[in-house]
Amino acid sequence: MLDLAWRPRAHLDRESIAIHLGLERKAPQAALDAMRRIDDAIERVRTFPDSGGRVRLDALRRTEYRTVLASPYTVYYRFDEKTLTVYRILHQRQNIDTYALVDLPR
Repeated sequence: MLDLAWRPRAHLDRESIAIHLGLERKAPQAALDAMRRIDDAIERVRTFPDSGGRVRLDALRRTEYRTVLASPYTVYYRFDEKTLTVYRILHQRQNIDTYALVDLPR
């Protein structure tokens, strides 16, 4: 199993999902369920990192970004021989072209 690393923006995405569902929508169980689905999806690709789909954006086609579904969210990640790095977690309705893989400094 690969080590797991989170880019700062991915941590913020995950936290924002929990806050939105748990506090703003007053649905704490939905927030817990979403976190579980996200965590389960990440654990699957830590074991089988090639199983995620390749990102299909023209601007990113030459990169090694991959996706795994944690419905209704998509986790964007990359990996090497030791580490799987989570870059973004976006709702499927969010346009990846708009949000791209904008990152925050470490």
